[in-house]
Amino acid sequence: MAPQLTNAQAKAMLTKLGFDNANKKFTVAVNGFQRGWNLGPALKVDSKFGPKTSDALRISYARFKAHKSDMSAHFSYREFRCKDGAVFESCRRIWILRSHVRRLEKYRASIGGKSIRIVSGCRCKQYNKKVGGVSSSQHLFGAATDIDGRLTLDQKENLGLFAGMGFKQSTGKVIHVDSRDRGGHNPKGSTPTKPAEWKYAT
Repeated sequence: MAPQLTNAQAKAMLTKLGFDNANKKFTVAVNGFQRGWNLGPALKVDSKFGPKTSDALRISYARFKAHKSDMSAHFSYREFRCKDGAVFESCRRIWILRSHVRRLEKYRASIGGKSIRIVSGCRCKQYNKKVGGVSSSQHLFGAATDIDGRLTLDQKENLGLFAGMGFKQSTGKVIHVDSRDRGGHNPKGSTPTKPAEWKYAT
């Protein structure tokens, strides 16, 4: 095991990975890193920068420097960062759930390993309100992504991966997927086998 990174080293690495709050809110950035890490066994999400988190950060940063994905096999942290532009002080920036990313990896494999464009990932309350998101949006919990439309609702249902799916009325393609069964708001008990479904008017 390599010597544990210093907090200063960790802050610099986290910033490069997309956590532009690392210097001012180190524990918040560490928490977000721990939540999404998918390059080995799950990290304990406790906001503490211990040896295991240090080793995981070394792995992610090495992949970043090698121009590879740094959160999972095919996704990087900054893809899921809130798009508020660091305007809102309370924004945590990146807090995507590991379980949701694992489902995205399975979805990517199901379409032949083709890349998936993440249009929107995490959203803080202020930014969610600004863009007209519902007050219980799964984006608030790090459990949702808006993606480029590839599959129809029926095709995505057959995959049995996501507990919530929104599709574009004009194309019939799914452009929102979420893991509300793993997030913080799921009043109807939706699951990947019985997902919540809706359409966007555009």
